[in-house]
Amino acid sequence: MLRTIAFFAWFWISLIISLVVALPYGILYLLGLGGPTRRIMVAGARIWSRSVLAVGGAKIHIEGFERIPDEPRICFVGNHQGDMDILLLLAVMKRSIGFVAKRQALYVPMLNLWVAILGGVFIDRKNPRKAMAELDRGTKHIKQGMAMAVFPEGTRSRGPTMGSFKPGSLKLAIKANAILVPITINGTYKMWEAEKRIQPAVFSLIVHEPIKTEGMKLDEKKLLPERIKEIIASGLPH
Repeated sequence: MLRTIAFFAWFWISLIISLVVALPYGILYLLGLGGPTRRIMVAGARIWSRSVLAVGGAKIHIEGFERIPDEPRICFVGNHQGDMDILLLLAVMKRSIGFVAKRQALYVPMLNLWVAILGGVFIDRKNPRKAMAELDRGTKHIKQGMAMAVFPEGTRSRGPTMGSFKPGSLKLAIKANAILVPITINGTYKMWEAEKRIQPAVFSLIVHEPIKTEGMKLDEKKLLPERIKEIIASGLPH
């Protein structure tokens, strides 16, 4: 119980502090001063997420990190076990990552601003027109050299199994001719979703071989979701 209280207290306190520090850089970025300001924001997000996971008692194992291409137009595609998935990616990635989030996240105070500052988009599945506009914005971000992260299941599995991919979940990446980087996340659900209390857990992140979508034939694109799902599943315990 004490760890749970400490975790959420530090999560919100540190989130507010980091947001206050990052907001001026976010404004500078919107004014066109992208390079230096974005690097500072990425570093700040990494420090914040690492501190939160440390309070929760997370230990992180990474495999295949060297497979991440040092190129623009990257989209990470992974399974979604729990809320800690986003913190995990922010903690280990050395480049800016925007997340494709559900519209509900837009109404979470403070967190919504961080998602927006990092280049994320909010998808409203009940409104196809607005959803398409947000996907177009995410596509633009990738074309500008940002990395995006997509969880095709659309919701947390809250366990070691993986759910089905939502239709059109890779549309953003394909439209941007992005390099897809499949990632397998395991163990994040154990920190919160398993017992509904914060407890120490071992997180593992496996980075698989990237897949280029540029020049891909139409029939290959249609088979891509199932292909990537199988790759991600190969890293989960059987």
